[in-house]
Amino acid sequence: MFKEVIIFIVACLVLVKSAEYAVKSVEHIARFLRLTEFVTSFLLVALVSAMPEGLISLISSLKGDPGIGVGTLLGGNIADLTLILGLVTLAGHPIKIHSSIIKKDLYFAILILLPIILGLNGIISRVDGIILLAAGIGFLITLLKERQYFHKPFQMKDHWIKHFIIFTISIAIMLLSAYFIVQSSHSLSIEIGIPSLIIGLILVALGTTMPEFVFSLQSVRAGHGDMAIGDILGVVVVDACIMMGMLALISPITVNVYILSIIGVFTFLAVLFALLFMRSDGMLTKNEALTMVFLYIAFVVVQILMR
Repeated sequence: MFKEVIIFIVACLVLVKSAEYAVKSVEHIARFLRLTEFVTSFLLVALVSAMPEGLISLISSLKGDPGIGVGTLLGGNIADLTLILGLVTLAGHPIKIHSSIIKKDLYFAILILLPIILGLNGIISRVDGIILLAAGIGFLITLLKERQYFHKPFQMKDHWIKHFIIFTISIAIMLLSAYFIVQSSHSLSIEIGIPSLIIGLILVALGTTMPEFVFSLQSVRAGHGDMAIGDILGVVVVDACIMMGMLALISPITVNVYILSIIGVFTFLAVLFALLFMRSDGMLTKNEALTMVFLYIAFVVVQILMR
């Protein structure tokens, strides 16, 4: 078991570091393409930030243990909407939210809860996967209406070709490290006797949310609150719809309805608090951030007690 723990820790560290490089490189590429700040963080950076949990989910599904992937995606969403959003606010300054995307709160909430709703019959089928993909892609298309451009102009010294190469190499390393995370997580779940879904919900999910935490923290400190919010909300939508949809298309996912219901309750509370706090006065305060962090702690405690 000690060997699996070491492999898991090292693989998580490599995954997070490679994701950081991928996020930095895609920022330069996006600036070269003159995309908007919020759209860049929601589409490009969020897609890259979601790749760690996405790759883990796809590999686990292909290896016949989708529980790790489902737990990683759903647990990662709760962590992003509570712990990550809360810590970013606490570490920086109160975040001002300007984007019109927040005003589509009902649509956003339905998207996040959609995989849980579809899975309440005990299985997320291939048809459900198609529904999830269609819903996610439909929402992402609405972001093209955003118009605010990058404040920083692209400079030739940014060398977008170099950053594209870095991006490609980073993705390859992420894929390799994701493979070892799945292998070690599967072995640990068997040896310890903990369901792979719980392993994914807590351990793997927490590790794979680090890229969006780093990017969002840097964005807030640089005065780009919209980019921080865009990245976090983008990752959540990508995980809930795009990644979960792809997972179901590869192989229908059988889920424990009781565990999924508990996850659904915390996901609903996370979405509700996040959207209410962000819409209350157009700002996410430190007191609100503390509430979100405590909500995540409650989620982890419940998952441990459920064992």
